[in-house]
Amino acid sequence: MKLRGVDSISDAERLRDAELRIPIAEVAPLDDGSFYTFQLKGCRVFSGDEFLGTVTDVLDSGGTELLKVDRDQHETLIPFAESYLKKVDLAGRRIDVELPDGLLELNG
Repeated sequence: MKLRGVDSISDAERLRDAELRIPIAEVAPLDDGSFYTFQLKGCRVFSGDEFLGTVTDVLDSGGTELLKVDRDQHETLIPFAESYLKKVDLAGRRIDVELPDGLLELNG
């Protein structure tokens, strides 16, 4: 990546730890079934009628991303895998999942 006005290593070092932001109106559209991390954060997660919590982060596990879902000081990690997802409603800020038996217990 090349940034205008950043022409040397010392110029680049001044930007270390800076945050790059893009206006939402300029974010490239994604294919159906793909989501940006920022779109998932803040979504409420449900398994049937059970509220599991709110997505506070999306973790890169080197394979399938993990949704970090928090509720009442309890953290649950849920694979963001098509086999577990029933519905992602970004407008309604809701993610419906169908989890295999025992997954919630693995999170302690």
